[in-house]
Order: sequence, then C-alpha cells, then structure tokens
Amino acid sequence: MFSDASNWAIGAVAYLRVVTTDGQCEVGFVLGKAKLASQSGPTIPRLELCGAVLAVEMAELILDELDHKPDAVRFYSDSKVVLGYICNESKRFFVYVHNRVQRIRQTTSPQQWYYVPTNQNPADLATRAVPASWLTDTMWFTGPEFLHKPHQPETPRSFELVDPEEDVDVRPQLTTLATSLRESELASERFQRFSTWEYLLRAVSFLIHQIRSHRTNSTVTCKGWHQCNQPRTPEELQAAKIVIIKAAQRDAYPEECVVLLENRAIPKSSTILNLDPFVCDGLLRIGGLLRHASVNPEVKNPIILPKQSHVTRLLVSHHHAKVKHQGRQFIEGAIRAAGLWIVAGKRLIGSVLHRCVTCCKLRGKLETQKMADLPSERLSSSPPFTYVGLDVFGPWNVIS
Repeated sequence: MFSDASNWAIGAVAYLRVVTTDGQCEVGFVLGKAKLASQSGPTIPRLELCGAVLAVEMAELILDELDHKPDAVRFYSDSKVVLGYICNESKRFFVYVHNRVQRIRQTTSPQQWYYVPTNQNPADLATRAVPASWLTDTMWFTGPEFLHKPHQPETPRSFELVDPEEDVDVRPQLTTLATSLRESELASERFQRFSTWEYLLRAVSFLIHQIRSHRTNSTVTCKGWHQCNQPRTPEELQAAKIVIIKAAQRDAYPEECVVLLENRAIPKSSTILNLDPFVCDGLLRIGGLLRHASVNPEVKNPIILPKQSHVTRLLVSHHHAKVKHQGRQFIEGAIRAAGLWIVAGKRLIGSVLHRCVTCCKLRGKLETQKMADLPSERLSSSPPFTYVGLDVFGPWNVIS
C-alpha cells in the first residue's frame, strides 16, 4: 500500500507482490483511489495523514475480498511527519490528528509502515494531474522498481516526531507534579524576621485564624482565605503564644522534649537538669516543691525559655518596655509574673538594657567638661605689668 497527498487531492494505490519458488518476483496492480482535498484548506501533513487513512481502508477492503491471505502487509508513505505521528508513544495530539492516528493504529501497527522517497512513490501520480494516456508509461500499474527485487531494502521502522515544539497538531508538553504533605513543627528560625514580640504574636495569630476559617467544624465566622481586618481574639493570641514558645523550646532542647514526652529521664548532661523540668500542654515547665501550692499555676510552674533564642530576647524587650524602662529587678519581676523562666536570664536582661537607647540616655553618667590647656603667658615668668587684663563693664554710648 502506497499513499500520498497534495493541495488538490489525496491518493492511495495497492499492489500484490508474489515471490515464486525460484526467487522470481511478480507484482500486480490491485486497486487505486484518489479523492479531492477538503475545501477548508488543511495543511499538507494533515492531508498526508488522510492519505494514510485511505490506504488503511483500502487494505481492509482488499483483505476481505482476497481468498488467499498475504503473508504480510506493508504501508509506504513519503511523509516523515505522518510516520512520526503513527510511531509516536510520548506526545499527545489534537482531535483532528488523534482520531486519524487512532484509526490507523486500530488495524495496523507502526512496524508495518515504511518510508519511500517521493520519486519512487506511485501514489504521487494520483495527487497531480496526469493524462490517462500517460499512465502506461509510468509506474502506476507496475509499481516501483524495488518491488520487483527479491530482497526489498529495509528501512528504519521507528520514526521520531518532526519538530514537535513547532507542530500545531501536537499538544504542548504538560508536567504533572504530585505534592506530598507532611506534618512538621514550626521552626523558630522563621521568627528572626520580626523585631518585636507584638508583631510576631500578631502574625502567628493571623495564621491560626486562617487555619480555623478553613475547618468545617470551626466556630469562626470567617470562612476561606481572606484578609481579615478584625482584631485577634484572646484565644487566638494565647494559642499563638503557645505555638511560638513551643517552637523555641523544640529548637533549643530537642532531646529533653523527646525523652520527657516518652516519660523517660532526661540526660545528666542537660543544661536544665537542675530545674526538674516536665511537660505540660506541650511546653517545658519548671518542677520543684510547689506542686501542691494554692497559687497561680503560671507562677508555680513557669515556662522554661532558652537564653540564646530570638523569641526570648523579644519577650525580654517586650516586658522591658512594659515596665517603662525601669531597672533590672523590675524587668525580672515582670517576666516572673508572666509565668516565664529564662535560663541565665540576668545576663540576657543586662544585654537588653545595655543595647536600649532610652536606658542609655536615662542612666548615663554625667559628662564633665575637660579643662583647656593654660595659655603660655601663665606658664612663663615675666616682669610685672607685662600682661595687663582689664575687666570693663558698660554700658557704652556709641555715637555714630
């Protein structure tokens, strides 16, 4: 089967090739068809594909009519674009090409398709104007020369797409990405972007508000992602405080948090071993002898905060501004009253006071004027009245 196409017509022609026992080849003309091309003006590759479909339909018709079935059926085309369409396994096509390629591969396989040069393709005669009287002088009835040879030349059976990026019939390459979600703790290193405790607390509470607004069983009136201008509720601020402190503790004391959650003893090399820590509501708290005291739980078991954390420094600065830049004892008392215990807190508080510009102005030492050098007249011996100074006071009447 040979197929071809042009701007005016599409055509296909079939031959039956028989090889005798002594190696002689006999080729007979079976059927030839030609159709006018569509008026819509499809491209040449599409017309070539239509010619290939015509060849497949002719092959099905001939196979139904023949009493002796052939050993093999071969299809030849001079369009490498069409051969790339038929052999394609990786790209997707638009509807026009997809339907015709599917029709071709419905009854044939890519291994049955071969490439033939245009000058050896007899179907080319069906796509251009050739007088009927000239057909006997062409290869229309006899077929190309290579059909008469005992051994036909083998051509590669795998054809690649020709410029798939520029072909309008090939769908663009789409990449599908699978996103896997895993639950992880919030790292405190993200908090380095915030300069005050209020900004950090407000940002985390806003995220908590957004999470609750996406839950179906949430009591929050806001639903979905939105820019909420309402103030944060005390419950959201308290939840944000717990999330921030928990992240700071997980980064500073990861081993202690793991062993205490598993009800095991913390290692003796831990820096907070003397504080007798325990976990309550996911937070590390100080133990001690006041477990049964009837006092505020925040005062009885303060939350442990690491000295080197940025969150701890923000909290110290927050309480420092809250007590109106008073002394170290006031700041330490405010932190204790808030239910916080800072490891080596005195050094951190002193560092915050040393860097505070307002405290430097309020508690700075009085500056004293440095005396100037004595004049040379007072440092050298001279006769009396050599240098005379007069202390004269006006007013002077100046007449111009």
